[in-house]
Formats: sequence, structure tokens, C-alpha cells
Amino acid sequence: MSEYWQNDNRSWSTDSLRYINMPAKQTQELFYFIQEIGHFKTYKPYFTERENLPSYLVVYTYNGEGTLYYNGQTYKLKQGDVFFIDCMNYQHYFTSSNEPWEMDWVHFYGSNTKKFYDYFMDNESNVFASTNIRISQIMTRLLDHQSDKNVKTDFEISLLLHELLNELIIQKNNIGYQKNEQIPNYLVEMRAFLDANVKENISLNQLELIYSINKYQLNKEFSRYMGMPPIEYHITNKMSYAKELLLYSNRSIKSVATEVGINNFPYFSKLFKKKIGISPSEYRKNI
Repeated sequence: MSEYWQNDNRSWSTDSLRYINMPAKQTQELFYFIQEIGHFKTYKPYFTERENLPSYLVVYTYNGEGTLYYNGQTYKLKQGDVFFIDCMNYQHYFTSSNEPWEMDWVHFYGSNTKKFYDYFMDNESNVFASTNIRISQIMTRLLDHQSDKNVKTDFEISLLLHELLNELIIQKNNIGYQKNEQIPNYLVEMRAFLDANVKENISLNQLELIYSINKYQLNKEFSRYMGMPPIEYHITNKMSYAKELLLYSNRSIKSVATEVGINNFPYFSKLFKKKIGISPSEYRKNI
């Protein structure tokens, strides 16, 4: 493992806040936990440059502007922008406006943060514009816990960090819709069609022909209302059906693969392990 290193300039205001935590071993094993957290107002030439830090970092911009260089991309950060990065990778961020770059930030780790991060990075961008105040509210509550700790604090922080991770994914991917907004009828019909044809192999091109809607628009709209693209939804249905057959039938694993419409047995095993986390044989044996 490469060594951690960091360069920085600490040009932040005197009323900025910074808390450094040393969580107990049990907390690190059981929960999401904060390593460092703060609220900064930073001035030029503030910057942080580092690599190989086992931590994840979320930064929410309130005012001013910052710049993030990460994974070969340069992002301009303005009011309402959020970035989420894995600090093992090289990162460089700095104040780029003449006015203070004001931000909430939290370094954290624990539990299955990496899986959340991998899901967050499905579209490869580490930065997005926050669509409501939920992220800033959660960050504020996390900060409030630093000055008012008690026996329940570790539990409450873990819950808030889990909530933060969910909110990052929901807002970045625009998951969900307004309360009074109706799901378009063609999407309801498409979902029913996919549910009823779990044994079939269905492509996005087929759906485009059936519903006479451009496949890219169809993909985007289905994801917005259903939480995932239609083909991923179809594959998830196949894997759920496969799990049911593995648990409650005496079919061979090869027969289960054929029943869910996947005749290539090695591909079925690989896909099952990718989606479920273990192979079909391990699932049948252990679950």
C-alpha cells in the first residue's frame, strides 16, 4: 500500500469549525463513523492536495467558488454543488473565487461505504448540483452532534451518514418525482410487461419498437420513476426469480439459468455473483 501524503494551505477564517474524531474500535467495526468534519470559510490561496487517505469525503458549497481536480477531471464548484470522493485517489481542491469559499465537509468511513460510492459513481461524475436542502440539513445535524455528544451519538451519527449516502444518490440521479406527479402510463405498462416476461430476453431496442419512444429517452424516464434502467430492472427480476428457484425447487443450477432465459451457464453464474455477491451454488448452500 502506498504511503499517505498531503500538502495544504490553511487559509480559513477564525470562525471556521473543525472537529477531529478518534472513534473506538467497536464503533469502527459496527457503524459509519466520522473521522473529521467542519464548516470552513476559506480564502485564496487555500488548497488541499493529498493521496492514499483511507477516507471518503463529502463537501457541500454554500457560497463562493472552489475547484476540484480529481481522476483527471476539473470541476468548478459553486453554490449548492456537492462532491463525493474516495480519498485514496489523488485529489486537489482549492478556493478559486475572490470571496470566501464557504463549505460544510465531512471525512467518514465504515460499513459498506465503498458500495455506496461505487453506485454513486455509475455515471462517473463526482460532482452534482444539489436539488434541495436535505444534504445541507444532514451536514448541519452531523456538525451539531460534535458539540453535544452522549451515549447515543455513535448510533445517531451512523444513521445520519447512511441518510447522507442515500440522499447523495437520490439527488445525483434525480431518483423519484414530485408527490402529485403521475407515473406516465407507458412506463407502468412497460414495468408490467417486464414483470410478466421475466423468462424472456428483452433488449432496449425491442422496448423502443414496442412503445415507439426513443430508447435513450425511455431509458432516462424509466430510471427516473423506477430507480433503475429498464434492462437492469429486467435482469434484477431474473435474478430474483433465480433466487426463488434455487431456494424452493430441486432444479439444477443449469436448469435454473435456462428457466430465467439465460442459456449461457457461465454467464448466468457470473451475472448472479455480480448482482447477489455470491455464486448460485454458494447461495443455495448457505442461504
